Amino acid sequence: MSATGQPGSSYHHGDLPAALVRATLEIVAECGVHGFSVAEAARRTGVSPAAPYRHFADRNTLLAAAADTIAHQLQAACREAAAAARRPEDRLAAVATAYVRSAARFQSCFDLLMDAELRSYRPELRESTRSLVDLQLPSALALAEPQSAVALLEALRCLSRGYAALLLDGSFGPPMEVCESVAERAGRAARSLASGYACQDQAKSH
Repeated sequence: MSATGQPGSSYHHGDLPAALVRATLEIVAECGVHGFSVAEAARRTGVSPAAPYRHFADRNTLLAAAADTIAHQLQAACREAAAAARRPEDRLAAVATAYVRSAARFQSCFDLLMDAELRSYRPELRESTRSLVDLQLPSALALAEPQSAVALLEALRCLSRGYAALLLDGSFGPPMEVCESVAERAGRAARSLASGYACQDQAKSH
């Protein structure tokens, strides 16, 4: 329910688990992970404080379900970006750019993906990282030998997460104001990194 007593945007209409996840994301976006409570999610969804526990064992289980939603949205954004690029290095750059843009869009909700504790509550969260690796692996293998391709993917993961973290903590300025420029810088850095690994392996082969 909203503050006025009317059903809010998360009112469940028969699908309480999904509504609770939506409410969780709303609260985390507004108050951060530490400001989230199951009781507030229940209030916004228009149900009793005990109702969420019929579907989610505890606070972290609900947060993990919300993190899974963010993970799927991130994967979709990265897949779409990669599909629009033609060359391997451009696909890798596009994924890095999409990753940083998504971090800016999710804001505090992105912290859910970085919370290692939540992965123990929802194994699917571990798969989300693997899915991004699988998405980029063909492009990396097109540029470098297998061992170098694995190292490239590890470096790209660190690069994308690093830019995202620095963007969200305000190191570059107000996140939404600088989002596009930072995302583009991440993409350029990823492209340079990919090209460097490709050149390195080409030099070894001669």
